[in-house]
Amino acid sequence: MNSKTLPSIRRQLLTITIALMVIITLITYFMANNYSKNAAKISYDRLLASAALQIFENTNIDYHEVLVDLPSATFETLSMASNDRLVYQITQNKGEHLTGYEGLYGHILQKAGDQWQRAEYDPRDNLLIQFWEGDYKGENFRFILLSDKLYEVGESFDVNILIGQTTQARDQLAYEMNLNVIQMVILTFIIAIVLILIGVNQILRPIYSINKKIRKRSPTDLRPIDMSVPKEMADLISTINHFISQLEVSLNHLKRFTGEVAHQIRTPLAGLKSQAQNAIEESDEKTRTEQLNRVLYSTDLLDSTVTQLLNQATLAHRFHSQPLITLSLPELVKSVCRDVAVSAIQRGVIITYQGDENLMISGDSFALSQMLRNILENAIKFSPQNKEVNVSTELHSTEHGYIARLCVADQGVGVPDAQKQHVFERFYKSKGDPRAGSGLGLSIAKEVAQHHNAAIKLLDNTPSGLIFEINFPLMLTEDEH
Repeated sequence: MNSKTLPSIRRQLLTITIALMVIITLITYFMANNYSKNAAKISYDRLLASAALQIFENTNIDYHEVLVDLPSATFETLSMASNDRLVYQITQNKGEHLTGYEGLYGHILQKAGDQWQRAEYDPRDNLLIQFWEGDYKGENFRFILLSDKLYEVGESFDVNILIGQTTQARDQLAYEMNLNVIQMVILTFIIAIVLILIGVNQILRPIYSINKKIRKRSPTDLRPIDMSVPKEMADLISTINHFISQLEVSLNHLKRFTGEVAHQIRTPLAGLKSQAQNAIEESDEKTRTEQLNRVLYSTDLLDSTVTQLLNQATLAHRFHSQPLITLSLPELVKSVCRDVAVSAIQRGVIITYQGDENLMISGDSFALSQMLRNILENAIKFSPQNKEVNVSTELHSTEHGYIARLCVADQGVGVPDAQKQHVFERFYKSKGDPRAGSGLGLSIAKEVAQHHNAAIKLLDNTPSGLIFEINFPLMLTEDEH
């Protein structure tokens, strides 16, 4: 055997499933990690925005001067992130310092350049809230810049509130959220793997059961496999049962064939031995010649029987191994007629053929040739000298459609109606007829006809003789091709 052993189905299922789980887990992790960072950033950005708004609401104009009253609650809220540091500066107009870290506003504006990001939310439409994140004095800061105008009669002031906060608290929040997600993903992954293992074993259990059931059987146990299996395996069980039934038919056929061969060969051999011994002991020359002639006749009969048995065994094998093909029935018939024409002429019998030339059937040319040869040899054997055996093919119409009909008509003595039903039986021979052969030729012809779904029957010919009529299912004609 050259078949290559493939990896087990269990291993393939587990490999594919675990690979998919790993990919899904990695995708989930990266999505969760991104979500955690965004969620932490938005939360602390809103705190910064709220603080900037509160400062802006406590900024007023008094006698052409901008006054800032820093709300203590604002810085208490921001100081809840105890590990973070805060820096701020409030300026007016073009950057004039009001309060906070002097120079911070100009430094950050120069460093951030045009990389400010406008807030995705804006509690008041006329406010400009922007964020920037970057390095400030060796630490990573998140800055918010709120810009708006304050109005006094006939005059306006630009107010810029810049607040910066280190990102340790938001990084810690993102880390904790991400850690919770990772723990949940790992737990889900482990549970999924366990469930997958259980599921794969459950799916493969019917295969193990079938294997165990077949392995326990003895070689002679050819009963069909009867067990409940999933729908996907029902076809496999059906196929296995089909092969078991075919094996049983083949073994029964082989057993019957062996028994028949033993019987049909052993009996003639015993007769041959007895006749040969009698011929040796016989002193009368005339009687010895008659005994030797009987030996020759028995030898020919035994040879015919062995040949037919071998043909039958060959056909039985072809029935299970050769597919039927589309072939021309007239061409096959004419070929067989040519093959037996010489032997027919030697017996003084003429074979004629007529019929349609475009009948196509589905069949095995070897088996059909063997069938027709047996019928023709039988017709020639029982035909008187100088008579004809007429072979014909025709397209015949029935109530179920068209069929291809093959007829072989001889002008012999025919067969009585009472014996017609026995003609196709194995080893059937007409009693008292010295021309009887092995008794297998016509039974083989019937088996070949049945294999081709063809009906074979015997009819009386006029004024005498028999007609073998075989009706085949019709395939496409050559013209239709």
